[in-house]
Amino acid sequence: MFTLEDQFGRTHRQAEVFGDGPVVVLAGAQRQAPDAMLRWKHALRTRVPEGTRIIGLSNLKRLPFFVPKGVVTKGLAEQLPNIPVLCDWKGRVYADLGFPAGAVISVGVFSPSGDGLGIVTGEHAESRLSEVVALLPH
Repeated sequence: MFTLEDQFGRTHRQAEVFGDGPVVVLAGAQRQAPDAMLRWKHALRTRVPEGTRIIGLSNLKRLPFFVPKGVVTKGLAEQLPNIPVLCDWKGRVYADLGFPAGAVISVGVFSPSGDGLGIVTGEHAESRLSEVVALLPH
């Protein structure tokens, strides 16, 4: 069970993230991840079944100690104001959900119970978008 805050300071518990329907998690661990998340979000909005939640997950384990957390959350809030991005400061949830270390962006599809249905790694492309959509329950 996890509890993480998003870039706006709102708390998200595992039971709330999963439970209402399928969930697409846009996960990244590098500086380029917010831009990649935004591209994926726009592409997915028109292709996912109604009731599918799209959230972000940022693996911040390798954030240098001298970078204030507030700077990171403010940047995420400015870049992604319409999608909650869960801030995983220790990288545990990112790893537990099966996202690969070192990827700029990965897109995971999860059932309402939180079971992983598959992960597609890489920047948005039509072929990858089709892979993600195929993982979603219809």
